[in-house]
Amino acid sequence: MSHQNWIITSLMLIFSLGSAQTLKRESLGIQGSTHMVYANAKSYYIQESIGQQSVIRTYNANNHSLRQGFLQPLDASLISENLDNKLLGFFYPNPFTDQVNVQFQEPIFDVVTVTMHDILGRLVYDKVFNPMQTLVINFGDLSSGSYIFRLQMRTEILVAKLVRR
Repeated sequence: MSHQNWIITSLMLIFSLGSAQTLKRESLGIQGSTHMVYANAKSYYIQESIGQQSVIRTYNANNHSLRQGFLQPLDASLISENLDNKLLGFFYPNPFTDQVNVQFQEPIFDVVTVTMHDILGRLVYDKVFNPMQTLVINFGDLSSGSYIFRLQMRTEILVAKLVRR
């Protein structure tokens, strides 16, 4: 009986070693893409990877890390360092009569929130615009006076003082 158990155990061990994952081939490629997609009043950052042919593994040595495999997570500190929170653009005319034109000097990939406050700090205008490089904003209902004009896309902000004739 012990001889038969030894044969069965040996066969099971050989079978399990024969079907274990081994590194047969490595590939390094640039297959895949990254896109900004705008849908349902939100923007989404989509990354895709194609053709994974190797095992997934992380190597660490000398304070460096190399990741092998599908899409890898970004370190949050890489994203948040040196962020510029100024939305680059210009507006005209100022003073204005009914409408203000805004021309952005950087890509607009998310919704833009436009607010206007009077000199007492009361909100007199609030509207969300779809991503566009040029906005034409009609302020037909506002009375003459000075206003604080604020445009925001995510964390970037453009603030200015506008005067209505």
